[in-house]
Amino acid sequence: MVDILTDKRNWKESPAEAVILGAFEPNPDGILTELNKLLDKAVEPLIRKKEFTGELGQMKLINTLKKLPCENILLIGLGKRDEFDLERLRRVSGSAAKALRDDGIRTIATTLHNVPTKKATLREQAQATVEGAILGLYQFTKYKTLNKEKIKNVKSLTLLEADKATEEGSAAGKIIADAQCSVRDLVNEPAMTLTPEKLAEAALELKKLGVKVTVYDKKGIEKLGLNALLAVNRGSTNEPRFVIMEYRKGAGAPVAIVGKGITFDSGGLDIKPANYMLDMKSDMAGAAAVIGTMKAIAALGLNANVVGVFASTENMPGCNAYKPGDVVVGYNGRTMEIGNTDAEGRVVLSDALAYTEKTFKPKFMVDLATLTGACVIALGYAAAGVMSKDAALVNRLKLAGDSSGERLWELPMWDDYKEGIKSDIADVLNIPGGKGYEAGAIAGALFLQHFVEKTPWAHIDIAGPAWSIDRKHYIERGGTGFGVRLLVEFLKNVR
Repeated sequence: MVDILTDKRNWKESPAEAVILGAFEPNPDGILTELNKLLDKAVEPLIRKKEFTGELGQMKLINTLKKLPCENILLIGLGKRDEFDLERLRRVSGSAAKALRDDGIRTIATTLHNVPTKKATLREQAQATVEGAILGLYQFTKYKTLNKEKIKNVKSLTLLEADKATEEGSAAGKIIADAQCSVRDLVNEPAMTLTPEKLAEAALELKKLGVKVTVYDKKGIEKLGLNALLAVNRGSTNEPRFVIMEYRKGAGAPVAIVGKGITFDSGGLDIKPANYMLDMKSDMAGAAAVIGTMKAIAALGLNANVVGVFASTENMPGCNAYKPGDVVVGYNGRTMEIGNTDAEGRVVLSDALAYTEKTFKPKFMVDLATLTGACVIALGYAAAGVMSKDAALVNRLKLAGDSSGERLWELPMWDDYKEGIKSDIADVLNIPGGKGYEAGAIAGALFLQHFVEKTPWAHIDIAGPAWSIDRKHYIERGGTGFGVRLLVEFLKNVR
């Protein structure tokens, strides 16, 4: 864990091993000239050769030659001033912190939180700076044994020239980023150790923050009548779990956030190709994001009523596995024909949504799920797809996505697509039946709509941004923890 500190001193007085300074393009001469003067013209060749122009993400490490209390200055380009927003701030903060960490630097100070940022307050800038740095410094090293002593870590990050807004923003940023990193840990954990039982145990840790947590084992799930969850679980030797987390600090009906918790998805009897299973330990990223969000809002002391719910199981091809052509009766009595056992996430979510609506009567419901490869095809990895019949709810979520940097793009839920999930023998088919009705991400949302009766509800397909194969700015390879910042931003503005 990185210590986050604040200091009223300016960058010229900081004793940190390295200080991060930002500069806009195309003319960073102001900071370069000042450095050149302070360092007895040591920066003159850099200025003459135009080696640093302020281009977004460009970095230059300068040794201060003991002319300043800090040992190094890291210049990082901020790009064009009129394009610099909170997400760019997060990214440059993450990139800079990561670069310094990789250079073996352990104490870092920064002034990035004081850089003029489009449509942002100083508090928001401090929060984004800390979020970017902590997320950028994240590493999952639990299973490393060789050369473990060579793993580099940063001890502290200090925000300079700090005031009350800086202190408040940095504290919030640390809470949110730490919660997101805990989600990354869960998603990166191998499926052999992160079973549904262990995922439920992670939720139970929230009791320390005052969250009421109820965990149902298989017998409890049977008593509740969550038949769809039980159907998907039939092929696995590991029992399912159904988890409810309640945070009550506001008035009125709660907002419900619901997550898909498939701790490993083999595809079931409709088994996936081997290479498609390599990252299927991440199929519980929606549930993990719900846990992380509940952790963050409890630590922040958010004034809200929130219920977090997830249903968790493995999807395995055991001898008792549910089969293509089976008909399952959902919690709300709707019947579903199983067209494909690899469309299990929506089957499990159907029970979680129906149970949450009936039991808690929330004002809104939002679910997060790594539901479809189709959404990855549609949007890639830069955004999640959001689908809903409630335009106002979608707008709230998209605004939260823009502010948090966890962006959403709306996909339509037109009635035209309903033909694709009509079943000849049940109320609904769990996967499009072909004939030109594929639209897989939309079909998944339309399927789930059968299990939400009256509550304003939005489905967020996070299959793309929940997992990364790239190492960039504040993103590391593996689980990203997508959804925590989005939901915290959404929940703090719900009234």
